[in-house]
This record gives sequence, C-alpha cells and structure tokens, in this order.
Amino acid sequence: MTAATILAVDDTPQNLRLLEALLSTEGYEVLTAASGDEALRVVAERHPDLLLVDILMPGIDGYELCRRIRANEETRYLPIVLMTASIEQDKARALESGADDFVQKPVLQHELSVRVRSLLRIKRYHDDLKDALDRQTAIGEVLRVIGSSAFQIEPVLHAVAQHAARLCHARNVVIWRTLASSYRQWVVEDAIPEYTRVLRDQEIPLGTDTIVGRAHLEKRPILVGDTREYYRGATGPAADMSRLGVVRTLLAVPLVHDDRVVGVISLIREASNPFSAEEVALVGTFADQAAIAIANVELFETVERQRQELSRFLSPQVAALVTSEQGAKMLEGHRRQITVVFCDLRGFTAFAETAEPEEVLGVLRDYHRVMGEVIVDHHGTLEHFAGDGMMVFFNDPLPVERHELQAVRMACAMRERFDGMAGEWRKRGYELGFGVGIATGYATLGRIGFEGRYDYGAVGNVVILAQRLSAEANAGQILISQRVHAAVETDAETTAVGELALKGFSRPVPAFAAESVKAPAPART
Repeated sequence: MTAATILAVDDTPQNLRLLEALLSTEGYEVLTAASGDEALRVVAERHPDLLLVDILMPGIDGYELCRRIRANEETRYLPIVLMTASIEQDKARALESGADDFVQKPVLQHELSVRVRSLLRIKRYHDDLKDALDRQTAIGEVLRVIGSSAFQIEPVLHAVAQHAARLCHARNVVIWRTLASSYRQWVVEDAIPEYTRVLRDQEIPLGTDTIVGRAHLEKRPILVGDTREYYRGATGPAADMSRLGVVRTLLAVPLVHDDRVVGVISLIREASNPFSAEEVALVGTFADQAAIAIANVELFETVERQRQELSRFLSPQVAALVTSEQGAKMLEGHRRQITVVFCDLRGFTAFAETAEPEEVLGVLRDYHRVMGEVIVDHHGTLEHFAGDGMMVFFNDPLPVERHELQAVRMACAMRERFDGMAGEWRKRGYELGFGVGIATGYATLGRIGFEGRYDYGAVGNVVILAQRLSAEANAGQILISQRVHAAVETDAETTAVGELALKGFSRPVPAFAAESVKAPAPART
C-alpha cells in the first residue's frame, strides 16, 4: 500500500521540522507549507491525505484555510487536524470552520500518531466507498450508452475509454480492433501526441513480441511495469514507443466474447507505476462490456445483411417479417382481408414457342424489372412470379389503407409502364399484351411449403377469383371484382363488362374494367 501523504502547515520552521521528524518515523510522506496560500497550492498539486494546520498564521489563518478547503468540492472531505495551544478556547470556532480534530501544542508524538491513524482510516473508508460508487456509476453509464447507441459501436468504445482513463488515472487509453492476423487502433482517449504519430493507422501483426499481441493470443490481461526494459533490444512500433520515454507502464486487457477475441484495450502511465488488482479487474469489466457491445453490433449487421439478402429473393415486406420479433407468429398462419392482383402477358406462349431462348429471357428480365419497380413503389407484397405470371397482394403483412384502391392504382401504373415496353417489343416483332385481374376478400396467410423451402403465401377464394379474372382479361384490360368496384368506384373510372362465367365458380361473376384512377397516390413519408 502506498504511504499516506500528510501536509503540515505552520509559519514556524522549527514546528515544521518537528512534525516532519515525528511523522516520518511512522512511514508517512510529509509535505510542508509555511502559509495558508502555500498550503492551498500544495493541496491542489499534490493531493495530500491529511492536513495538520496551525491556527495562528499571518494572512490566511487555520480557520480560513479550513473554510476554503471545505468549500472546494474536490477537498470537502479531506481530514484536517488543527494545532492550538488552547483547545477549549478555540474548539467551537474550529468546528465551525470545518476541522475534524485537534492537537494541543506542544505536540506529543503518541497523541499525534493515534489521531492521524484514526483520521486516515476514516478517509480510506470514504475513498474506498467513493471509488466503488464511481466504478458502479461508470459501469452503469457504459450500459446506458450501449442501450441508447442504436447499434453504433463508437459511442460505446469512447465511453469505455473515457471512464477507464479517469478511474485508472491513465493516459492514451486505446481500444484496438482485431483483424484476421493483425490489429489496429480503433478509438483512443487522452492521446499522447508521440503515440498517435508513431502508431496511427498502422496494422500491427499479431504476435507475442508486443504486449497487446500477447493479450490477444493469451486471452488474459498483460501488465508490464517498465516497457523500456521489456522492449530492450526489440524492434517495431511498440518498441519505438518505449524508447521515446512516453510509455513506462502498460496494461493490455483482451475483449473476449464466446471465447473469441474481438479487440484489446490498453492503458498507459508515463511513470513506472503498475496498475492495482482492483484497476485491472475494473478494466476487465469495461472490456467485457465493450465485447458485448461489439458482438451486438456484429449481430445487428449480420441480421441487416441477411435482411438485404432476403430482400433479393423475397418481397421486402416478407423479408422484414421473417427477421422481426412478430415474424414467427405471423408465419404460423392468420386470417386477414387482402386485395389480390394477378397479371400476366397475352400471347407469351406463342412468342416463347417461336423466339430464341435468349430473346425470351431478355423479355422476361425487362418485364420483371419494370413490374418489380412498380410493385415496390406501391408497397405491394409479391407472393410469387412464374414465367410471365405474377401474384401481388395488399394489406399483409403490413396494413395498407384502402388496399383495394392501392391495388387498382398499381395495376394502372403497370399497364402504363407495359405500354412503353410493348412499343419497343413491337419494333422487334414481339406481339405481347398485358392483362390483370383484381379481387378482394378474406384469405389465410402464412408459411407454405416444406422444411428447407418455404414461401409466404395466401390461400382462399379471393386468390382463385383474381386468377380467373386475370385469365379472362383482354390485352390492356384490368378486370376487377364487384367488391373491389364498390370500394373504388368514387376514385376510379370503371366500366361494367357484365357477368363472367369463370372456371370453378357455380354462378356468373359480375366484373368491371378499371380504366384509370382519379385520386393521386398519397404522399409517403
């Protein structure tokens, strides 16, 4: 344990020499000041553990010195013993000024020793409690940053570095990022200019020749009290830093998650002053927090990457559903009213029989690309596409306001985009048309398929009706069911086409042709 530091304040040199002689034999480091002003400077610079103060001094006397020390937040609890020739006479005023104890002059060694030990023990308890509170507060602050960082790792790492530097009285706290076979600086707090100049942006190979490398490979804290001696005769950036004299003590603690080292946190002191076991343990706690935060961000990035990959193979809404917390329940199956859109090409079979395969694939690629853009723009859920046929539905898995109208709006936009492509195709001799069927009603939706290959689909009469209407539609025609017509008639131009005899339906089905949509699409945020 480091010897306690005591500041003796007295304007009489003989008294200071006496106090220094008495206290030195007890193993204390003794500082002296001949005035109140000098004492305040020493307190600010050296941070003593206890003050012995003579009451009667010119300028700032003992009472005033007590009051000023108590007024400072950093020294409010610093133990102060006043020395006086008349304790009874000065006791009340001394207590009012903030003194903790008294010693009567002339000072007796045994009495002085007992009072000093007692106050230092109380201060040690207070310091231990304060340090524990600071550590818990810092740990809680890092957890708060982790919870509010929205999966951004830099704020968490900076918070870890800042608290480690403050609580461990260290400089140049660096969190190193582990790469495949090397490491490099990630974040740095309270940087030493020489350190940054030598090591900035360098990738350092992992190996036992560096302290940080050892911490990574051995998966345990590495503490070196004298880096100059450690790196004597060595080469490389770390050895160069040790010879510059700005690093004497270095602590490196690995960031480990699931037995995988994701980084290392290193702290330095410019003097040969090893970190205590409590400080090493605290840095270990910070390292664990940082490792968890890094793992969370990596998991989030993996999920986002998978979501993006899924969006290439699934409808964006279905991809989001699969990776959401509610996804499992939704995928099991549920009932909901939806609007289904079926569309396909007219004349495609004849075209495919006579055209070259490369031409057919070229047409399908253009067709799928353009129709896909329209579907995404209108927030439709693409259930599947097979050749020239597509099935899209609205109001699941995400609710869509007035989904019937949104479906008709999308179909009209598809027809308009198709007309542009069809003109180019006709120049090449491709005679193709576009037909659409739209129906609305309740369906069962959820996961369809088998282990290893699932789709998200809809089952019900509404799906069959939309498919049959699509099959009956002429080129350029959008056929809608009676329920869809009732939902959109005030906002869309429609024409009755009469009752249609559709396969699978025992009675004729009233149908209407959608010509255009009156109301523009609502603005989307």
